[in-house]
Amino acid sequence: MDSDRTAPLWDEALRRLRAESAVSVGFGGAVEGTTVRIRHLAGARTELLRGLPIMAGRGLGGRAWREVRTLGVDDYRSATDISHHYDRPVAAEGLRAVVAAPVVAAGTVRGVLYAGVREAIHHGDRLLDAVTRSSRWLAGELAVEAEVERRTAVRTARLQRLEAAAGEQLRLAHAGLRELYGTVADPEVKRRLGDLLETLTPGTPDAPVLSRRELDVLTQVATGATYGEVAARLGLTASTVKSYMRDVLVRLDAHSRHEAVVVARRRGLIP
Repeated sequence: MDSDRTAPLWDEALRRLRAESAVSVGFGGAVEGTTVRIRHLAGARTELLRGLPIMAGRGLGGRAWREVRTLGVDDYRSATDISHHYDRPVAAEGLRAVVAAPVVAAGTVRGVLYAGVREAIHHGDRLLDAVTRSSRWLAGELAVEAEVERRTAVRTARLQRLEAAAGEQLRLAHAGLRELYGTVADPEVKRRLGDLLETLTPGTPDAPVLSRRELDVLTQVATGATYGEVAARLGLTASTVKSYMRDVLVRLDAHSRHEAVVVARRRGLIP
């Protein structure tokens, strides 16, 4: 389906086409799965063309798509070298001569651009050339847009990886600070560490209150540590760690370690 980004390009291609040629109606659309869906109209008197699904090989546009070349007929109704699956919407527009050109970007047909004239024409080459130029212009713009989207996706993925890595480092640092906090005897150092920990995890207004030890255990669990590893880091027994974790699950209304970590992060209790 046409994206919001590419729709203006199709509309501009139709505007250009009608501005430089004697086109009564310009229309077209992108390849959507197994069809070309007509979504863009300029100069149409009816809405019968809008949303029309064009199958490869059917009608003039379907042939242009399948054969990957610009095709035209001087009289659509009497043409013998195309199928007539779409006669009704074409007739409703009163079109005589029709030209269709595939929009080919990066070696792939991205859609089909049409031009229709309501009067009889005797020299259709100019119309063929105009539609071909417009389709090539559109193909170039679509290729640029696709490259922009590709680069944006690559950049977004890279930023997400960096953010995930930074978040993991922050969680490990936070866990280390909480572990250190429990071993510090100096009151001033302990106070400053406590202030730093509160800065890292200010909590939301609706966050439940967890004890220091419950936060210690939850913070270590959030790093992926097993109960045995948490016990070793905090100088506790595994059974004590499990007991604290059961209390955490109740306070956070969680049913698993993973859910508890998710809820705690959402409420600002851990980074």
